[in-house]
Amino acid sequence: MAGGELMRVEAVPIVDERDEMLVALRAEARRLRAELLTARQATQEAEAGSQEARRALTMLRQQLTPLYRALRAVFGELEAVADIQPSDSTLAGAGDSRIAAVWESWKTKLGGQCAKVIDVLLTHGEMNTTQLAIAVGTRRQNIPNLIYKLNQAGLINKNGGRFSLKSL
Repeated sequence: MAGGELMRVEAVPIVDERDEMLVALRAEARRLRAELLTARQATQEAEAGSQEARRALTMLRQQLTPLYRALRAVFGELEAVADIQPSDSTLAGAGDSRIAAVWESWKTKLGGQCAKVIDVLLTHGEMNTTQLAIAVGTRRQNIPNLIYKLNQAGLINKNGGRFSLKSL
């Protein structure tokens, strides 16, 4: 460079890596915010669905609770009936053909549900009112009338709230 000439220097842009990183970080922050918004919306929808499911289950539980309690009582009583073992005197009475014939005669005379009560007591021995109702297949309220008829015929032993057939 001779004689007073100025050298022309072209401007070279200075690239700072930090600027590129800043742009990339801002783009990633926008993407993460969008994902967060989507996740929050999905969570709100899931919570709303969960609340709806809880309401539906509550309503179902309210509707089925009376049936559940009734069935629980029935199955509890059925287990109680199944656990009762016939007494030896009842088995002996049922096994003797003459005594069996007498019971058959009473069942014919009394008929209907009284006959069923005789059969049930011959099979299971002593039972309470609820157990009899379940075993006979009638309402509990019907049992006192049936017991009364059998008692009038002199066929029933009463032991507190439990009933059995007299020995013949």
